[in-house]
Amino acid sequence: MSVSVVKYGPYFSSGSISFSQLRNNFTDDQPGFGQQISASQLRRNTDLTKENPIVPDSTENEGITTGNNLSLSQFRNSIKRYVATQSGTDDNSSFPGEPGFRMGRYDSAGKGIDWSGGGYFGRDGQGGGVTGNLTKNVQKGIVITGTCGSVRPGLAGAQMAPIVQVHNVRIDVSGSILGYGGRGGGRGGPDPSGEDGAIALNLGNIGYNNRVLVGSGCRIYGGGGGGERGKTGDNGRNGRCYQTTTVGGGCDCPNCPGGWIETRGCYNGWHCGRRSVTRRWSQWWESRGDSKYKDCKLEYTTNGGIGGIGGRGGNGRGYNNQSGSLSGEAGSAGTAAQGCYNGGSPSPSAENGYTGETGGNGGDWAQNGANTNNSGNGGSAGRAIAKDGGNRYEIYGSVNSNTVKGSIY
Repeated sequence: MSVSVVKYGPYFSSGSISFSQLRNNFTDDQPGFGQQISASQLRRNTDLTKENPIVPDSTENEGITTGNNLSLSQFRNSIKRYVATQSGTDDNSSFPGEPGFRMGRYDSAGKGIDWSGGGYFGRDGQGGGVTGNLTKNVQKGIVITGTCGSVRPGLAGAQMAPIVQVHNVRIDVSGSILGYGGRGGGRGGPDPSGEDGAIALNLGNIGYNNRVLVGSGCRIYGGGGGGERGKTGDNGRNGRCYQTTTVGGGCDCPNCPGGWIETRGCYNGWHCGRRSVTRRWSQWWESRGDSKYKDCKLEYTTNGGIGGIGGRGGNGRGYNNQSGSLSGEAGSAGTAAQGCYNGGSPSPSAENGYTGETGGNGGDWAQNGANTNNSGNGGSAGRAIAKDGGNRYEIYGSVNSNTVKGSIY
C-alpha cells in the first residue's frame, strides 16, 4: 500500500500573518472572490452541508473561532484541504477482514488514511477517538492512480468508512478498482450455488457533498458471480436377469436350489438304476424306477450405475481472476451397471449411470454466474459503486461501459 497525503498548508507555521495572505490561502479556488476579505468570512465554518467553506472545519483548524473573537494568531498551522494519492497495488491478501484499499480511519497495520499525520493514536487513527477529519467538512481528495482489488469474498476492492459518516470527499479514479470474482459452486465456497461477486467501490456511510470522478482510462468493475455446480447425473435403470436349470434327484424328486423357483414339477426320466434279482438257478437285472427331475429358474435384479458428479462451476471474473477461464467443468462419467452372473440372461439390461451435468460458467465483470439444473443458483454480480447509507453522492466524468461495469447505487 502506498498512500501519500498532501496538506494545502499548514500555513503560517512561523512569521507574520496578514489578511491578504489569508485571502490568498483560503480563497485559492474561488475565482473573482475580490481583493478584500473580512474577519467574518474567516471564521471557521462547521456546517457539514457546506461544499467549499472558506475556512473549513479540520483538526488543524479547531483553534480558529466560529464566533466573533477572531484573531490572526488562531491561523497558525492552519490548512485549507487534503489530497491523498494512492499508487501501486492495494489488496487484502494479507488482511483477511479488510477491503482491498481502505480509505477509512488509519489503523495499526498502516491501512486507512492518516489525514492529519498523527498516526494510530492521532485524530484520524483508530486509537484516537471518533472526531477525525472524515466527519468534518474539510475537503478531502483521494486520487487513485494504481490498482485496488479484493481477493476475499464479500469485501470491496476499495472502501470508505462504514461506521462514521463522511463529508466532502472526492475520489478521482484514473487507475483500477476491481471487485472480487465469486468462486464457482464446489470450489471451496458455497455448493452447489456459485459464490457472489463483490463490490468494486463501496463509499460506506456517506454524508454531504461526496463525489466520484471517473477518469477516461480507469476501470471500476464489479466482480462476476461464480457459476452453479452441475447437477449429479441420473442413476442408470436397474435390470433383470434370468437363469434356468434342470436338477435331478436320482430316484427321488429333487428340490430347487435356494433362491430358485420351480417352473416344472417333478417328472420322470430314464431308469434311475437297477438291481440284481436271483431265483434258484437264474439271475437277472430289473429297474429300480425312473429318475426324477425338476426345472428351476433364478430371477434377480441387477443395479444400474451411479450417476456422475456434476462439474464444478466456473469462477467469476474479478481482481482474483482477471484472465483465467470462466468455463464450468465437465461432469464425471457415471459408474458401470451390474451385469448378470453365471450365464444369466438380461431382460432388460441394467443401464450405466449418466454423466454429471457440466458446471455453469462464471460471470464476466459484473455479470451473474450461470445457473444449471442443480438445486442452487449462479452467484450474483457485484456492484460497481455502492453506499451503505446516508445522503446522495455524485458520479461524473467519463462514465461508460469501458470505465464502469456494474450497477451504481
